Amino acid sequence: SRAKSSMRLLLPLLFLSSSAHALQLSAISSPRVAAPRACTPWLSSRARLSRARAAPVAQATAEPAPTRMGSVVAGTYTGVMQFTFAAACASIIFAPVGLPLAIGIQHGLVGFVVTQAVVARTTSVRGGVALAVPSFEVLPFLARFAVIAAGAVGAGAGPGVLLATVLAGSIVANLLAAALLALASEAPVDNIDRLLPPPLQAGLFAAIGWSLYLLSFDVLGLGAGAGALLTLQSARLWVPANLFGLGLWRASRKGVGGPLLIPIFILAVSALVHGLRLATGCPVPDARAAGWLMAEVVGEPASALWRSLSPSLVRWDVLFSAAALKQLVCAALFGPLVNTVLNYVLYGPLIRQKLDLKTELRSHALGTAAAAAVGGYSSYLGLSDSAIHRKIGGLDRFSCYFAAAVSALFLCAYPLCGLVGYLPTLAIAGICVYVGCDFLYDNLVEATRANGARAGLATATVLAVCVWKDMLHGLLLGIAGAQACGWWQRRQQRRADKE
Repeated sequence: SRAKSSMRLLLPLLFLSSSAHALQLSAISSPRVAAPRACTPWLSSRARLSRARAAPVAQATAEPAPTRMGSVVAGTYTGVMQFTFAAACASIIFAPVGLPLAIGIQHGLVGFVVTQAVVARTTSVRGGVALAVPSFEVLPFLARFAVIAAGAVGAGAGPGVLLATVLAGSIVANLLAAALLALASEAPVDNIDRLLPPPLQAGLFAAIGWSLYLLSFDVLGLGAGAGALLTLQSARLWVPANLFGLGLWRASRKGVGGPLLIPIFILAVSALVHGLRLATGCPVPDARAAGWLMAEVVGEPASALWRSLSPSLVRWDVLFSAAALKQLVCAALFGPLVNTVLNYVLYGPLIRQKLDLKTELRSHALGTAAAAAVGGYSSYLGLSDSAIHRKIGGLDRFSCYFAAAVSALFLCAYPLCGLVGYLPTLAIAGICVYVGCDFLYDNLVEATRANGARAGLATATVLAVCVWKDMLHGLLLGIAGAQACGWWQRRQQRRADKE
C-alpha cells in the first residue's frame, strides 16, 4: 500500500534524524571533569552532558583551524538533528490537544533557523560557534499551557482558534524571554550562585524533571490520575513506556551506545511496535486509534504556520488569563533566562575563552525577539550541541549558518513531516521518562551526595513546594529562604569575628 511504501522510504531517514543531541538528552554518564564551579551536580542534563562529551575539546592544547569540509559536515549534522527535536516538541505540545503536528514542527524549525542565524551573527564567541538550539526545559510549561487553552476554548470553538492561541502563547513566552534576557544583560549575572544557590537550582531542575516525567502520560493520551492508570487499557501503554525509559536511563549511566544510544532506542522501539503490528495484522490507522503510534501528520508548506497565526483567531482572554500567564512566565524564566546564563557560564571554560556574558545575553535577546517576530519556538545556547558541533569540525560562523540552512530545507521538503506519524508513542514517552529520571537523579541523589544532607533537604523542600503549588512559588520561597539563610550566616560570622 501507499502507507507501507512511504514507511519504507522514510524509515532509513529516522536513523539520520534521531539524536540525543537534538533532544538535548544525556546519552552517557558524566565523568567528573573540570568545571568552573566547585559543585555542579545540580546542573540540567543539557549542561551535564556537555561536560561529559566536551571534555576532550576542553583538554585539547590547540584547536585546529576551521575547514570548509568540516563546517559542511558539522552544519549538516546539526541541521538534521533539529528536525528531530522539532518533531519531539510537536509531539509533546501539540499532539495531546489534537493540534496539527506539521504546524508544530514548522514552529520549532523556524525558531531554530532564525535564532541561530541572529546569534551566529552577533555572538562574541571565538569563530561564532554558539548553537542556539530548541529548548527542552520550556516543554512542560507550554504543554500545560496548551491543555489550559484547550479547556478554556472548548470543543465548540471555530477552526484554528486553539492552534492560533497556542502559537500566540509560545510567541508571548519568547517575547518575555527576550525582555528578561535584555534586562539580565544589564545585571550582575556573573555571580548567579549568590541569587540562586546550588540547592535552589537543583530543586528547580528536579521540578522540571518531574514535569518532564509526567509528560510521558500526556504523550500516551493518558491522565496522571491513579484511577485512570490502573485499567488494563492504560497499563499496556504506560508500563512498557516506563520500563523502556528506565532501561534507557540505566544504559545511559553505563555509557552503552554513546551518542548513538537515542537513535538505537528509537529504531529498536519502532521495529518492535511495527513488527508486532505486522505480525498481528493490525493496520496503521487501528494502531494509531489504540494509542500505539503518533497521530497522522500531513506535511504542509511553511506558509501554513503564518496563516495559522491570524490575530483574529487568538483568544486573547484565554492567553492573558492568570493560569495561562503563569505557565508562560515560568517557560520564559526556567527555560531561556536561567539556562542561557548557566550554559554560558560553563561554555567559556569549555572552549578556553573568557566570554562577555552581557554581550551574549544581548545576542540571545535579539535572536529570541527575532524568532518571536516570525512565529518561532524558544531556542538558546545548547552546550552539548555546541560541543559536538565543534568536535566534528564546526569551528566557524559558516558552520552555524549552514546548520540553519539545512534545517530550513526541511521547511521546504515538508512531506518528510509524515515520518512523525509512524513513530511509536512508546518511544517518545520513554524518552520523557528517561529525561525526567535523569533530571531527578542528578539533582536529588547526586547533588545530595556532593553537597551533603542539609543541601539535599533544601533541594527536596524546593521540589516539594514546586510540585505542591507551582515553580514560581518554589522559586520565590527558595530565594527568600536562601537569602535569609545567607543573612543569618553572615550575622553569625560577624559575631564570631567580634569575639
